[in-house]
Amino acid sequence: MSKSDIPKGPQASKGLTELIGHALIDEQYRNLLFDNRAEAIKQYNLSDIDLNALDHLSRQDLQQNAEVFGSETALLIKIVIKGTF
Repeated sequence: MSKSDIPKGPQASKGLTELIGHALIDEQYRNLLFDNRAEAIKQYNLSDIDLNALDHLSRQDLQQNAEVFGSETALLIKIVIKGTF
């Protein structure tokens, strides 16, 4: 099966991509996302599909992924993300 044969599902919006990136590198924001989602998402333009995706994102899964970035690589990613805004 080639890449072009793989069915494409809904794509994450730029807002959701930025939100997830923020949550991966910022523990306080990650906690806010689960403790007060309305406050955490208000600065992002999210679609209904994005909101549905967030409903299915567990704190544990996000935390595990954040730990992967808990190295020097995270600092590099954080600098690049902040540099592009």
